[in-house]
Amino acid sequence: MYNSPGWPFKTAPAARKPLRSPLGPLRRPAPWLRHGLRTAGHLILDAGAVWAAYRLAYWARFEWSWLVARIPFSGDAPGWDKYEGLLYAAVPVWLLLLRSNRLYTASYMGSTDRLLQILKSAALGATSMLAAAFLYERLAFSRVMLAGAFPIGAALLCAAHALALWLDDRLARLEAARPVLLVGGGSVAAVLKERILARHPGAAVREVASLPEQAELERKLDGDDWYEVIVLRSRESHERILAAAEACDARGVRFAMVPDLLEIRMGEVQMDHHLGLPAYRIKHASLTAANFAAKRVFDVVFSALLLLATSPLWLVLCALIKLDSPGPVLFAQKRYGRRRSVFLAYKFRTMVADAEKKIESVKGLNDTKGAFFKSKSDPRVTRVGKWIRRFSLDEFPQFLNVLLGDMSVVGPRPLALTTGEVEALERDFGETAKKRMNVLPGITGLWQVSGRSDVSSEQRFSLDLFYIEHWSMGLDLEIIVKTPAVMLFGKGAY
Repeated sequence: MYNSPGWPFKTAPAARKPLRSPLGPLRRPAPWLRHGLRTAGHLILDAGAVWAAYRLAYWARFEWSWLVARIPFSGDAPGWDKYEGLLYAAVPVWLLLLRSNRLYTASYMGSTDRLLQILKSAALGATSMLAAAFLYERLAFSRVMLAGAFPIGAALLCAAHALALWLDDRLARLEAARPVLLVGGGSVAAVLKERILARHPGAAVREVASLPEQAELERKLDGDDWYEVIVLRSRESHERILAAAEACDARGVRFAMVPDLLEIRMGEVQMDHHLGLPAYRIKHASLTAANFAAKRVFDVVFSALLLLATSPLWLVLCALIKLDSPGPVLFAQKRYGRRRSVFLAYKFRTMVADAEKKIESVKGLNDTKGAFFKSKSDPRVTRVGKWIRRFSLDEFPQFLNVLLGDMSVVGPRPLALTTGEVEALERDFGETAKKRMNVLPGITGLWQVSGRSDVSSEQRFSLDLFYIEHWSMGLDLEIIVKTPAVMLFGKGAY
């Protein structure tokens, strides 16, 4: 779920070992030096990529015979020096756009988000140069050549970022990272530890269950060159926490505290200063009307193309299901949609025809704790159905639900009316459970690419909420890209 600065699709392993410095432990580079070198590397490599993009676009437009034959130009080819002057404006503009899209500052940007931000920056950079050239000297510059800098520049920038982040990853293993003390535990502590080790593989992350007494804390702080103390889920009095913060401040150690709300509704809490004082504000779903429209357009186009591409497979599956057991090919079940609306969700039938009537007889076989029902040894599953489920092929008809507007390609799974999942979620998670239905349910989602049915009910619910609160088109694309591999290996599918 959390990606390291490495790219593409590189997940930060907590067990990654730092490289042994040839200069010895006392002469490792400081963290500030590493971050400065990373930024400098980005700027140098990106500037080179932009320059090379325009040079290659010039060559393609005026010197590549294949393209010239198909898109001829009038008159003689202009010299490169005519276009080289544009680079004094183009390179800074592209670099500013890359920086404004957080490509030099976001430490935990996912690989798909990074790709989308590079494409966005390249498109804006190429468009701005086209507009500037047109306003400056209308027909003096080739629009084909200037437009051609976009795809070339995007590809070269991807390579430049991959190289810069690879070099940064190697340098990270050599840096002299100072230790961090985590006070408390739980899922937030695991996330913080993973993130710290992703950025500083050589850092020592030490954990204690509770905030030590003041004298003991001061001895601990004096015993090592700490970088930061992070307090999690603290139930200590305000006086003790303030005293600990003062002790850290007196020794030049950073102090941070993660509030309890983050453990329950991680990612939903934001600092709000509009009252004149810092306050916690609960963030609501990130799908605005514009985001919903963009997601809907993508869903329709993607589903239509996929249904056309997989139509031969549908015919094969229909024949196998019919030959294996009596009953219809498709199974329709009433499920809850957005804002608790009810719709018929379609799937390829993988169970005997009267499976729903036998649900009470198999509830004791549930292999997951909590609201969701999944059983590895469900006797209602047919022989063909077992293999269809293993590779998640039974979900394909739900792309029809996407076209009908009942579902989205990515989102929380739609809950059935008859299995008691909704009631169990509301019992286990209270009012927060209703938030799960604020978006369209999806065919695939964050928990499906994080272990499928091997993920516990609580983790599944947390991942659904995380997706709702952190939605982006980049996150959707990353989940879609990861889904085929999950389907292929069939881990956690039953």
